[in-house]
Amino acid sequence: MTKIIINSQVSAEGQSEDLKALAKLMNNEPVKLNKHFDYAQRRIKEINEDPETREKIMLYETRMLEREQAAGKVAYAEGIEQGKIDSAKVILENQMENGRTLEQATEFVRNLKLISDKELEKVVAMYK
Repeated sequence: MTKIIINSQVSAEGQSEDLKALAKLMNNEPVKLNKHFDYAQRRIKEINEDPETREKIMLYETRMLEREQAAGKVAYAEGIEQGKIDSAKVILENQMENGRTLEQATEFVRNLKLISDKELEKVVAMYK
């Protein structure tokens, strides 16, 4: 999915007539450019005047917002998990730089319970 964000509140100077008209349309200003904008304005008016359709749109927008928030929470949780893995790598390296063997360093990190044993095995495999 591709998102295109248009800030219709800033000046559209230097932009195409279509883009200028789109900015006006987004700001609820009348547009007289071509049949496409005439159609869009007519449909916007029909939708705004139909309470059932407006309710469906509001419900859809709410669901989309909820989906985006849920995806953000998943990405946040994944970021935290990756941060823990990265921290475990740094701790493991520091332990080895301070004279510990790989096995001793691994046991030290395991006792911190920062990451699962399975993840720790993956990290340790990088140093073998």
